[in-house]
Amino acid sequence: MILSRYLIREMLATFGAVMLVLLLMAFSSQMVGLFAKVAAGTIQVNTVLTLFGLYSVTLVPFVIPIAMYIAMLLALTRLYRDNEMAVLAACGYGPFQVLRPVLVVAVLVTLLQAVFTLWLGPWGDAQGERLELLSRESVNIEGVTPGRFRTLPQGLGVVYVESINAERTRIFNIFAETKQPGRNSLLVAESGHMINDPQSGDRYLVLENGYRYEGAPGSDNFAIIEFKQHGLRIEDKATQDIRYRHRSLPTRTLLASHDPGQLAELQWRISSALICLVLAVLAVPLSRTSPRSGRYARLALAVVLYLLINNLLNLVRSWLAAGTLPAAIGLWWVHILILLLGIGLILWQTGAWRRLFRTGR
Repeated sequence: MILSRYLIREMLATFGAVMLVLLLMAFSSQMVGLFAKVAAGTIQVNTVLTLFGLYSVTLVPFVIPIAMYIAMLLALTRLYRDNEMAVLAACGYGPFQVLRPVLVVAVLVTLLQAVFTLWLGPWGDAQGERLELLSRESVNIEGVTPGRFRTLPQGLGVVYVESINAERTRIFNIFAETKQPGRNSLLVAESGHMINDPQSGDRYLVLENGYRYEGAPGSDNFAIIEFKQHGLRIEDKATQDIRYRHRSLPTRTLLASHDPGQLAELQWRISSALICLVLAVLAVPLSRTSPRSGRYARLALAVVLYLLINNLLNLVRSWLAAGTLPAAIGLWWVHILILLLGIGLILWQTGAWRRLFRTGR
């Protein structure tokens, strides 16, 4: 019991440290992505912190399994490096005995993962998606920087703005170049504002009191057109960064669904919790190393194996969403294979396979 408490304390402490480092990396990447959306004009700057908080909740379930896996590897590898595991083995405390406190930690982490992946994650994703949509529908000129050129959708031109009002609702002294098949146009306008088309969802910059120049100067087809208002499409709804809709659906909705995509999402959520238990079993044999080896001797191999497992799960998930693989088979066979691999490695390291083979003979 004392040894079990000691191992549990070591793994939990390491898990907290690894979790903190990985979350800081994930949160930094998330913040950079949000400011990129502000620069692109798809969200307002005053919604960044709220979106960061909501989407941070969705990042946690992606970090928990790998953090637990690495933490167990580091904690158990340290025992081998410091010869503590050799002493424990001499006292009859082998890999199967180590597996018990490992599974205790894994069950706690699995419950935490289930809370995030089944409830908090979808809620944060849905709230963030709703806030992004409301931000896009705002008429504020977010993302337009005075004194800098902005590219139009599909590279169909550029827009330059000299100044913008304090409320960020109107821009002044605008220059724009649009490119169309066989024709380029230049536009200059005194002012402008942003609107959203309620039917198409496209975002338009409405130019006011300006001129449109078409054709080549000095040629017969050159024209100067004066306008009071002129619409210029800034953002196409089809090209907006829409998040996966299934990720934002509540788990109770997925439970009642028969859609392959939603069933794949449901199995993925359950799978991301169960994978913690499977990875815990796999971490026990992978952590075994020589005392002369470094603390990170097996870490690279273990991380590569984790990436292969994660890629396999994503591949099977895509098969489920496409209807190629029946939902009854689902993702579970991947977990069973990994679990058998972990148990098989433990049996091989403890010599149980050889004893079984001799008994069979």
